Amino acid sequence: MARRLGSDVVGHLARGYVSGRSGEILLVPEPWNVLGNWTGGVRGVDDPRTTHATPWSYHQRVPLILYGPGFVRAGLRPERPVDVADLAPTFAELMRFRFEAPDGRPLREALRPDLGKVPRAIVVVVYDGGGWNLLEQWPDAWPVQRRLAEAGTMYVNATVGSSPSLTAPVHSTIGTGAYPRVHGIVENTARMPDGSIGDVYGEDADPSLLEQPTLADVWDRTNGDRPWVGMLGTEGWHLGMLGSGGSSAEQDVAVLWSHGRETFWTNEDRYRLPDYLPGPEVFRHRTLEIDGTDGALDGRWRGNILSADTYAYTGSPAFASYQGDAAIEILRREPIGEDRLTDLFFVEMKTTDVAGHVWNMLGPESEEVLRAQDRVLGALLKTLDEEIGRNRYVVAMTADHGQTPRPDVSGGLRVDRNAVLEDVNEAFGEVVEAVHPSDLFLDMDAVRAEGVSVEVIARFLGDYRYGEGLPDGTDEDAIPEAVLNRRVFAAAIPGSFIQGLTEGEIAALGPGSYAESDLTTPPAIPSFAFRAAGGREAARSEVTP
Repeated sequence: MARRLGSDVVGHLARGYVSGRSGEILLVPEPWNVLGNWTGGVRGVDDPRTTHATPWSYHQRVPLILYGPGFVRAGLRPERPVDVADLAPTFAELMRFRFEAPDGRPLREALRPDLGKVPRAIVVVVYDGGGWNLLEQWPDAWPVQRRLAEAGTMYVNATVGSSPSLTAPVHSTIGTGAYPRVHGIVENTARMPDGSIGDVYGEDADPSLLEQPTLADVWDRTNGDRPWVGMLGTEGWHLGMLGSGGSSAEQDVAVLWSHGRETFWTNEDRYRLPDYLPGPEVFRHRTLEIDGTDGALDGRWRGNILSADTYAYTGSPAFASYQGDAAIEILRREPIGEDRLTDLFFVEMKTTDVAGHVWNMLGPESEEVLRAQDRVLGALLKTLDEEIGRNRYVVAMTADHGQTPRPDVSGGLRVDRNAVLEDVNEAFGEVVEAVHPSDLFLDMDAVRAEGVSVEVIARFLGDYRYGEGLPDGTDEDAIPEAVLNRRVFAAAIPGSFIQGLTEGEIAALGPGSYAESDLTTPPAIPSFAFRAAGGREAARSEVTP
């Protein structure tokens, strides 16, 4: 199974595995298959919801853009393999600060060789779910991001660096310059120290499980908490960019939003929540703005109900604008860029991810959301010019993963992970605790009691066929025999096997059996993504609307 995946994919799996936190078996669905929480999972069901936890290229490849007149070279398009772990050491290089990133390396070719100063601020913008395949799907929806790439350096062969390609681990890699095997955040939900399976940041946004210091934390504490450091995001999953917070009474700013609270909040034991942030009434006003675009105030946008009771509430352009309102208020009211110590501001934009989960990356809603976030990006750049000054800041832009097209369009299969759990337990006894899109968690006491091994269960899953896991009541006669016999998983590999592989053994696995397993060859990025700027000075200032 490892040879079938190939060295690139297995390498990313190894970077993302931590014994005791990851599942005992790592699951890799066949390309384009979706392992989720649905029953009635017959191929072709018109359900837009998908997951994005795989090591395949469509989830792994992300844009990586550096922009900063005076600091970053313009018009470059390097093709060497890089990943988001390289961001933190690159920022340290710009700040002339010694920071030991366990896995990342500075992106030096992007930096101007004549640096005679440090940036007053570095702003990191992460489009959650904004990987290359979303941008390719809607090529006209991100003109500001494209101009940013043309006016700076864009790495066209960048990945998130590890698998699973999920929010919490990848944001932690951005912040620490380390892969999950070092920083410890392996999933959004993982095996906790008490043996339970839960949210890695808990209900109160507690970063205690993050085992590697972030650049922000080290920079802040080295300088006596004098630099301004802050983050705007949604769930606690994004705190891996920022870290554990300052050590003085003036804690670092961490602004979160989560479904159910319907207001900005933070872990006040760790971070500071500004009192000037736009309130829920501003979000409601933004929602009314898009509600009326169809000519009627009926509580709907594109026919979708706009209600705080639904997860989709944060998947509309209204939330993108609302997050933008908050980011601009922070830039205007906080002392960012006021002294020679570089300030750090991390901005996670969630709406592309929520829209992808609710309406799918192929839905027109995703295009509108991408346009809305692009407008926010333009407003942020304009505010940076006004508040800090052009030629005095650096912006880095990337994403934490790509997205999955609907299986009925991509040719994949929709598989109910609850059916997988039931089938494994039927075959081996009550040995499975949980099945996640990337991990299978086993009750090892039960495994030993049943007299089976992790390897035997993994081989069972490696040969698991679509027809074996159909929910009760499914009309199998309506499904072609070839589909029923299709393999669900490209691989199901014990974590202990992955952990035991050396770098040489991983390299010896070769290229793998799937086109989607190539994570190092420069991809054919469409021409619309980057027009050759040729290093022209004029291009470097034309990034705001």
